[in-house]
Amino acid sequence: MTKAVWYTRCPVPTAFSIAIRTGRIQAALAGLGASAHSLLESKDPAVRQSHFDQTLSAFFRQGGNTPPIFSRARGKDVRVIGLSDNPSLRVILVRPDSDITTLADLRGKRISIPVRRNDPTDFWRTTVLRGFVDVLGSAGIDLAETLETQILIDRSYVSGSRSSGGADDSLWDGSFMLGHQREEALALIRGEVDAIYSQGSIGTIVQAFTGARAIFASHDTDAWVNNDAPLPLTVTGELLDERPDIVDAWLEETIIASQWAAGNALEAKRIIAGETGLAEDLVDAAFTGTIHERLDLDLSEGRVAKLQSQHDHLLTHGFIDAPVDFGAFIDHGPLRRVSERLDAAPARLRASA
Repeated sequence: MTKAVWYTRCPVPTAFSIAIRTGRIQAALAGLGASAHSLLESKDPAVRQSHFDQTLSAFFRQGGNTPPIFSRARGKDVRVIGLSDNPSLRVILVRPDSDITTLADLRGKRISIPVRRNDPTDFWRTTVLRGFVDVLGSAGIDLAETLETQILIDRSYVSGSRSSGGADDSLWDGSFMLGHQREEALALIRGEVDAIYSQGSIGTIVQAFTGARAIFASHDTDAWVNNDAPLPLTVTGELLDERPDIVDAWLEETIIASQWAAGNALEAKRIIAGETGLAEDLVDAAFTGTIHERLDLDLSEGRVAKLQSQHDHLLTHGFIDAPVDFGAFIDHGPLRRVSERLDAAPARLRASA
């Protein structure tokens, strides 16, 4: 009997997406008596919600780090088997006619804090909060010196997911990405807030369609850790314990896809554009011109420390109730086995280029 394995990915640049789009993972699993299924195949909102709460038993995910941390803190056996870490835009935007020109000018001003009232895993709220806390802090400004202005949003993330698509498509299409920060952008345009924080492809999109002016912009994800830096590849513990061969194959094909992307810039960026809701000529603006070379996976101390930093932010601000045991959360076994196998067969990596 074929083992059904579910997967999802966020609209961010990953080798995971490229491995799916190029058919590598599907072919590898077929050889192991398993099949890969995007959450898009299900119309059940509860199944689609697994993108955020990871309740399915045989499940892979790569994307933002907040949902896996939430899930682990809530008792789910979710394990990190790899981390990627690429440049991504961070930006604070004001109206083009605003008298705000520097971060210091945000003292006493209204900053947008979105609140998704129907999402138990409100990753965007945590993202915006950390963005403001860190960037303002770099200028010696405490968040309390601004006016936090909640933008209440009733629609859920899953309600905005695409209704249908191809077998390897993601839940998130261009329409979702164009509308992701809709309520905050409208609040800025109407003058209900003075500044909004954004990042990645969303920041590029919002700035382009609003004409908003950036008073801060950076692609340095070493300096500005957030939901998209680093990006964990996770798997459910049940699948890893029962079928480590499937997990190893998935990880191996993802690593090989990262090598393929590094040597195939045009094709890789075309996939990234489709995955992130961007026109192809905006990929570099959102993620820099070298994004195709920055999709590698590891579990280095530096990347794990950045994930720990994000965990600490969530704990400090009350988004999770108890600390996560990183010794159990990070599982080095699959990456160790795959690295040994690829080191023993370097032709596998060379053939991907």
